[in-house]
Amino acid sequence: MHTSQILQSSDFQYWQREHDALVPSDFQTCFPDYLCTDRFGVVSPHFEDGALHTRYALLAATTTFYDHLRARGGEFFDYPHHFAFFDVTTEGIAIRGGRQALDQNTFGAWSSLDVWPESQWIHALGSVKGMLQYVFAWQINCLFWPESFMPAASVEPFPHYVRPLLAARLKTVYYYDAAHPDVEIHVNDNVEDMVRERCLSRLPEGVREAALSSSMAASSSESRFPYIERYRRVSVDAFLADMAPCFQNAA
Repeated sequence: MHTSQILQSSDFQYWQREHDALVPSDFQTCFPDYLCTDRFGVVSPHFEDGALHTRYALLAATTTFYDHLRARGGEFFDYPHHFAFFDVTTEGIAIRGGRQALDQNTFGAWSSLDVWPESQWIHALGSVKGMLQYVFAWQINCLFWPESFMPAASVEPFPHYVRPLLAARLKTVYYYDAAHPDVEIHVNDNVEDMVRERCLSRLPEGVREAALSSSMAASSSESRFPYIERYRRVSVDAFLADMAPCFQNAA
């Protein structure tokens, strides 16, 4: 059962920081020029990173996708073009503190976010360049990238055409787990109850307990939308500048 039967657009609130103040926003402002055919990509160097820091963004975009299908009328069976990129080797998938054996149950936390079917779980290389290579290959339009995940100064560069093609295909880039975020998504109990049961409870041991504890602590707030994710939106040019060591003639 995908989330179209559980969530609705009124379960989400959007906020942006302007002049040191948070102001109400909406989905289209946070994700400008969004199309239901857009490809969302979450780079998750550790399996749990993206699930902990981008789950509301994924569910918000997913709900918008289903709103579009509902507006067309009739029954539908489809999933959004959302992809998660993981560091996977023969020893398993990277988690904080090591690696975990890989099986279908491993990805339950992500399939519950409607990042599904298994073709959306991309087994990438763990380096910055390795992840960026797969973002390029999968022609991602909206990218969520961990802010601290930056390339080393000396990297074998991509061919010359990679940078301009990334510039043409990427529409929006967000750094998650950011020091100075400027975009927030707030969700209500309907979203978090589902997330707690189907996503957080399936995270690796250790991470799971901390995530559930944090979720329960937020539930004590008097706000109707007490659960918050924050990101920093950067221009595509700024992101590519941060990735400069990966490109030819970066200097």
